[in-house]
Amino acid sequence: MIPNSEISERIYEELVKIRALLERLARKELKEDLEKIANTPQRKKIWILCDGMTSTKEIATKVGLSQRAVQFFINELKERDLIIMKRRGFPKRKYDYIPSDWIKGS
Repeated sequence: MIPNSEISERIYEELVKIRALLERLARKELKEDLEKIANTPQRKKIWILCDGMTSTKEIATKVGLSQRAVQFFINELKERDLIIMKRRGFPKRKYDYIPSDWIKGS
């Protein structure tokens, strides 16, 4: 009989593989969707900073925009179901995906 911890580890490994595959399959479409809305360097940087640990105030400071401008963009992301807000004022990307060319330019 296989111990429960080993079964759990095997299931976890399979889930990681499935997630990696799904992310790879959806990457092109997700990037296209993101580029429609994150169409400026500032908006791309806001997306990158939506990590669930950075407040909208901190994002605004790092991006060089007003907090209101950041909130406006975050509302657009929420309307498109691309971010979640677990804590008030701390947006988190629903999909842990940042196009590699955005990181180079940030």
